[in-house]
Amino acid sequence: MRFQVMWRRDLPGTEFVPFFETNDIYEAKAFAMRLAFEEVNIVYVYDTKRGEIVRDFESPLYRQ
Repeated sequence: MRFQVMWRRDLPGTEFVPFFETNDIYEAKAFAMRLAFEEVNIVYVYDTKRGEIVRDFESPLYRQ
């Protein structure tokens, strides 16, 4: 899977873990947004193909 939704609780000593994986950038964005809606969750989307955190979901780089 290309995109990983990485998640952790906002608590000391917790680490990011993969919570959801998909090949669709829009599905990753939607899942991350729902997960991040709760205040105690810290979430980001990681692109395994490019090896970086997704910063712009509308970028053509992620539609390939």
